[in-house]
Amino acid sequence: LEEGEMGDGAMAATVATKLKSAFETETCTVDDLSDGCGGKIDILLVSDKFEGMGLLDRQRAVHAALEEELKTIHAITMKCKTVKQWEAMQAK
Repeated sequence: LEEGEMGDGAMAATVATKLKSAFETETCTVDDLSDGCGGKIDILLVSDKFEGMGLLDRQRAVHAALEEELKTIHAITMKCKTVKQWEAMQAK
């Protein structure tokens, strides 16, 4: 691992903890898609804090919360939903 990298799912756990705290999440899943190096993650984040925010603003807020971690993450995908949006998706 390079300096600052976290392996064995540590990055996913760190990201999840940080997002849960920053967004008071209803649902937060972070999957390490990088074979354990933590450089590629997928995020599902459901929070009422996204209410009234557009998609780009939601992603910017996530990027701001993960400023330090993004120095070593090279690929990130995210779904940022309000609780109402998530419930509607689950009902389908």
